Amino acid sequence: MLTLQRITSEYVATEDRFRLSGITDTGGEVSYWITQRLLLRLLNFLLDWLESHREELEQQAASDMLGPMVTKPVKRSAQADTKVSQVAEEADESDEADEAGKEESSEEEQDDAAELLFEADIRIAPSRITVVFKPRNSEHAQLSLQLDEAWQWVAIIHTLWRRAEWNQSVWPDWIEEVKAPHPSKSLGYLH
Repeated sequence: MLTLQRITSEYVATEDRFRLSGITDTGGEVSYWITQRLLLRLLNFLLDWLESHREELEQQAASDMLGPMVTKPVKRSAQADTKVSQVAEEADESDEADEAGKEESSEEEQDDAAELLFEADIRIAPSRITVVFKPRNSEHAQLSLQLDEAWQWVAIIHTLWRRAEWNQSVWPDWIEEVKAPHPSKSLGYLH
């Protein structure tokens, strides 16, 4: 079984479903289509597990939001911010023209390589949750997440779900109350 080291989640409007792409422990790449129906089933387990750790999540969110402001004040001038923004915009504009053609062909190739998931298993432990993706035509892959990692992934899915304009009733009210971990504490392998 493969172990996913890094994943990227995205909603693809033309397919009306999510694509999960990942880098495995062997250095290979996997890409899966996940339907709303299967994602709902996974979310039920993830949300229940996260809710059982809700107090810890709220404490972590509060300390993450206050910590950087209290312990690491950042002093920047307005002029420095403007310069950084201009450089970023100029780089984005020049890259956009170069990559417009590349993105279309790359996305089509990635669409062809993605395999539709029909099944996934969830293993729950007190300190982590593991999702085992079970494609029909390739090796199974597992994604093991600790509490902050699981919360980060669910927060990403929640944001993408809203963009997809899917029914929001599946999301509990507390999702909005608990904030995602502070960006400076990003784990780096969930997108």
